[in-house]
Amino acid sequence: LVRHQIQDPKLNDPFSDDYIDKILENLRNVIIENNMDPMDLPPLDTGFSDTILGITWHGSAHLNNGHFWGLSTLARTGDTSFTVEGEKARLTAYIGITGASAHYDASAEFMGITVGAGVTADISDIQIFLDAEMVLTGGSGLQLTDFKISHLGHISVDVSGLGPLDWILEILVDFVDTFLKDWIVSLVEGPLKDLIQGLLDEYVPDI
Repeated sequence: LVRHQIQDPKLNDPFSDDYIDKILENLRNVIIENNMDPMDLPPLDTGFSDTILGITWHGSAHLNNGHFWGLSTLARTGDTSFTVEGEKARLTAYIGITGASAHYDASAEFMGITVGAGVTADISDIQIFLDAEMVLTGGSGLQLTDFKISHLGHISVDVSGLGPLDWILEILVDFVDTFLKDWIVSLVEGPLKDLIQGLLDEYVPDI
């Protein structure tokens, strides 16, 4: 039975801190060069209804020209660690986005009344856990084994301009809040993860 010596994680490890910072600096440049800040948000539609004098009336709201700001603020937000076990090296880090925001132009119609409105959302913070490993003898770079949101902060949604249809405020707030949570998860675990992996492939740590 061969026992490999397992190194204790090096918290505040200058090597892994510097490496992650280098990856994130390049990531921010890629995001800006590819016009991903702001990112376009898809158009959204939702319906609602109200019963007046026993008759149910149906209305609709449409959200267009959506944008999401903040992806280029990605930075290291906590300790990183770098460990070596046998023939493998492992890197973990916490990265995040602070002060992200989104905006939609909105219109709503009910009983012949049409209003134009604005929807703004502020996302307090998005924390992401990164876990990657590499084979020391293979010459290939770090491969992500985990890249997911560890904490999604409060989303504050503000709707202005509803006027006579202000009673649908809560409906729109809940609708946009739910959409953004799902969209942010898909963004992190899809395109953002792919961009990070591409940079890990390009910048192989010198161990």
